[in-house]
Amino acid sequence: MLVYFEKFFSSFWTVTCLMAPWLLFGFFAAGVLSVFFSPAYICRHLGKPGFKSIFKAALFGVPLPLCSCGVIPVTVSLKKQGAGRGAAGSFLISTPQTGLDSFFATYSMLGWTFAVFRPAIAFITGIIGGLLMEKFGASREEKDAETAAPVPETQASPFPRGLKIIAGIFHYGFIRLLGNIAAALLTGLALAAFIDLLVPPDFGAAYLKSDWLAMPAMLLFGIPLYVCSTASVPIAAALIVKGISPGAALVFLITGPATNITAITIMTQVLGRKAVIIYLFTVVTAAVGAGVLLNWFGVSLPILEVIRTGGKAELSLIHRFSGAVMLALIAFALAKHYARRRGIGTATRPGDLEIKVSGMTCSHCAAAVTRAVKSVDGVLNLDLDLDSGRLKIWAETPDLLYPVIEQAVIEAGFSCALVRPR
Repeated sequence: MLVYFEKFFSSFWTVTCLMAPWLLFGFFAAGVLSVFFSPAYICRHLGKPGFKSIFKAALFGVPLPLCSCGVIPVTVSLKKQGAGRGAAGSFLISTPQTGLDSFFATYSMLGWTFAVFRPAIAFITGIIGGLLMEKFGASREEKDAETAAPVPETQASPFPRGLKIIAGIFHYGFIRLLGNIAAALLTGLALAAFIDLLVPPDFGAAYLKSDWLAMPAMLLFGIPLYVCSTASVPIAAALIVKGISPGAALVFLITGPATNITAITIMTQVLGRKAVIIYLFTVVTAAVGAGVLLNWFGVSLPILEVIRTGGKAELSLIHRFSGAVMLALIAFALAKHYARRRGIGTATRPGDLEIKVSGMTCSHCAAAVTRAVKSVDGVLNLDLDLDSGRLKIWAETPDLLYPVIEQAVIEAGFSCALVRPR
């Protein structure tokens, strides 16, 4: 038994160290991106229907570090601020498939071919899906309404100034973003180690030798699953080591981050059933096509030999130091999450109104709910706890405002229930 534990932690440590330097750089780059290109700035550029907005939506979406749940409130915001159905759909498809953090994580384990393939496919599928949604995803009345939707006015330069830039970069990259995906990333690393430990080396050759079996299996595995684009990388690498073809692994890398049951349900309400069917069809078709194409190219995977050594490969000082920092940051994020759930260090002052919001999974969701509730006339202040979903609201006439607040939360893509009226 001790041997199994030793092999598991050795594999876990090796994979973590190999990813850590690139992950840390990716989180920093994501922080830079978030500071200089806010969701509000993006919304102002996607107001008109047509190819140009769809192209820009895919271009904005590819580098943004938003998961398949985190992209929901931003997509809802795009629609509310006048973006066309095609632009919103393009953003919805392209954004969760990849991001700056996942690009560097993919390169660290799967090499340049995979690292370039993922954003390229995300960009192409975003454009194709957006065009299909705009043309076939809405009725004539809906299209007319979208065409006539007011375009938000362009404000001054979105770029922040002063010393707050550096603080904002590190807070978003290493606190907010890492806090959002810490549990998923840790789970992905652990699953990769478990696959290495428990799955036979010839599993792929024995059971999923044919891509026409492996790719549908990856679709069934990836479509309903919630996994962020970064956390999916070690899982895909471990599957490749066990004999799954790189193309089949790419199918999982595309569908896993791009879709999940929650996103499908909520976006059906926002974009409509026809648009969501087109969204799923585009993602599935592109994933299988990209997987077949990748297998034709042939790829060099630097992680294969390292994992096959059982995690005993030599790691540089930079890898080991980065791995230790990465695990420390994950531990801090999980401890903070636990403390908030237990109410440690949080104020318990009474509010005029308390509701419980359902459907939030990350800070982007919380930000969307906060914006929606603050937009209600009469709301003076609020305090939202993401982990528990509790929202305390101070308002002029809370009992009268609750139906309006509830509608605002629903329009943002979430649901809520009254907990304690006062």
